[in-house]
Amino acid sequence: MLRFFLILVGVWAGGLAWAQGLRVRLSPEELFVGDAFRLEVSAEGASLKSVDFAFSGPTRRLGQTQSFMSVNGRTSSTLGWRILAEQEGTLRLERLSATTADGRRLTYDGHPEVRVRALVADPALSLSLTAEPEDPMPGDDVTLTLTLVTPALKVGGELSSPFFDVDFFGRPRARMPRLSFDPTTDEESPLRVAGQAQAAQPEVDGTNLVWRVRYPFRAVRGGEQTFPAPTLRDVRVTALGANGQGESVRCAAIGKPLTVTVSEPPIEGRPEGYVGAIGKTFAAEAALDALNVKVGDPVRLTVTFATDCDPSLLRAPRLPELPGFRAYGEPTRRTLSDGCAFEYSLRPVRDGLLEIPPLTFAWFDRAARQYRTAQSAPVPLRARPTAQLALMGPDGAALSVPPPALVHDAATLPGRGRPRWPWAVLVFGASAFVATVALRLLRRVGRLLAAPFRARRPLARALALLAKTEDPAEAAAAVRLWAGRPALTPAELRALLPASPEADEAVAAYAALEGAAYSGGGDRPEARAALRRLLPTLKTLALVALLFAPLSLPAADAFVREQAWAASVAAAEPKDYAAAANLWIRLAREGECGRDVLLNGATCALLAGRPEASLTLLAHYERRFGRDAVSDQAVRAVCARLGRDVPGPWARVGFPTAAEWCAALLGLFLIVSLVPRVGRWRWLALILFLAAFAWAGSLWLWCRDAPLPEAVTPAEEALP
Repeated sequence: MLRFFLILVGVWAGGLAWAQGLRVRLSPEELFVGDAFRLEVSAEGASLKSVDFAFSGPTRRLGQTQSFMSVNGRTSSTLGWRILAEQEGTLRLERLSATTADGRRLTYDGHPEVRVRALVADPALSLSLTAEPEDPMPGDDVTLTLTLVTPALKVGGELSSPFFDVDFFGRPRARMPRLSFDPTTDEESPLRVAGQAQAAQPEVDGTNLVWRVRYPFRAVRGGEQTFPAPTLRDVRVTALGANGQGESVRCAAIGKPLTVTVSEPPIEGRPEGYVGAIGKTFAAEAALDALNVKVGDPVRLTVTFATDCDPSLLRAPRLPELPGFRAYGEPTRRTLSDGCAFEYSLRPVRDGLLEIPPLTFAWFDRAARQYRTAQSAPVPLRARPTAQLALMGPDGAALSVPPPALVHDAATLPGRGRPRWPWAVLVFGASAFVATVALRLLRRVGRLLAAPFRARRPLARALALLAKTEDPAEAAAAVRLWAGRPALTPAELRALLPASPEADEAVAAYAALEGAAYSGGGDRPEARAALRRLLPTLKTLALVALLFAPLSLPAADAFVREQAWAASVAAAEPKDYAAAANLWIRLAREGECGRDVLLNGATCALLAGRPEASLTLLAHYERRFGRDAVSDQAVRAVCARLGRDVPGPWARVGFPTAAEWCAALLGLFLIVSLVPRVGRWRWLALILFLAAFAWAGSLWLWCRDAPLPEAVTPAEEALP
């Protein structure tokens, strides 16, 4: 009994060892260079996790598969690979080991082989690669054609393809030959893929069939692109036997590499105005979007190119100097179906009948292989006088150093870019000083001031009522409570508030509430929300207006300003500019010394031939508003006319700069005064502040009392 048990255990152990052994299969055992064979590794009764193997020759793995099979309770696991043979000779499996899912390692001791034969080109086949056109240029469509010529197979008296496949039912079916060609290009290539490859139906040429595959490209720049040699590896049927079975033979064909050279137009002899067009037709047209404008108004010049070349090759031409126009900004591009259009922004700088002259553009005629030129027609434009005058001399010629143009109002002048740090120092110092003083006062007063703060003020009660009520009558009553008036009309509320956008918005909201209260129109939530937002600000605005009302200057006569503008626009001679300058000076004498008033007066005085009066107005401008780019350009132009040196920087320091220094020193003094045990520095800061305050005050008095020029009369040399 024991002997039988030992025999049974031995048989079971041997069967288990055989069940967990590896089986290896290579197929096919004979192939050509460039073909792939299959390696399959199987294990009975175990699940393979990974396999490590190596061959004696160069190979490349193409893909892996895995499958499981269970028969009568026994599981079989198979891993497979497609392996490419890269060199002729004998490929021998040198080693192979596998790892199962439960961690066991299995080793295969066999060494199967596959034989790799060299692929010899079939002399009956012809494979070629061509390009059309052979000498492309940027913008051309380039077509690569892969052509295969192979002997046809006669089937029933007709010519048929010698390449066959077997369908699902086992019947032969003609197919395309298996061609191998890589048409990909990189970013540096002068060619870009323009579509999918197209295979044409085979054509009969005697006893041969001709197969063509076309690859579309687009030439985008000059350079060279080399395509690899195309190859064919396939099995073709050479003849059909008496039983209908075909005699097949392994065939191969190898073409030649192809280099496509994209040539740029020659640089030698390239004329000015070349816009990059390469084609057979080209036309240029220029047009304006308006033909009657004012001086200074923007107009759009559109240059349109109609050509058969690739629109991406066209580039924006550089415009020549256009008399009477000033170009600004960059041109914008617009692609059309038959070309491209470029839009330029221009401004006429003088009135009268202006003209965009004929514009000349160059392009390359690929048919004639030479450069040609095209010219656009002239475009007229009438520019009417406007308030924005370009500063020119009485003879119409521009000044050598032109001062700024007349501006419509101060809002169109460029910003001065004043620094903000002095005022930030002042705000910080004042805030710290006020906070310190307030804390000391609160400590002394204590509870005596607590009761008044607990009382609800009219503003707080009005805001609370506006927040909770939905009755427009109660909301209007809340506004009257805030104003302290038992009866209040919108006109009376407007009289109580200073002129400001906030006051206009609050009056409109109150009028909406009053109208809804009388008409029963229901709640006005937007009006109540506007009043809740504006009421805290309006009290402060009213207090500021009350404090500074005595300092406000009377507004100048608006009719005089209109006269000044009309005279400046209509001026054509020095005496007309002198009359316009006198009107601007009159506005300045009446207290309206705005930036536009002083600059326009200086401009008209210079055009009248009185640069000394112009310099006086510009000095008044810089003392009042500070030195900026506009005034600096004007002062340089006037000093060049007078033949004197430009004043130094310290001689042109204005009141804004002095006020900034004064604000910074005052803030520094307030900060230092809060630091204990710095008495010496506190006195030094106070002295510096008083000096800066005296300096700013003297500049302000100089600005206020500085004499403006007398009536301007045209100079004798400026008269015609």
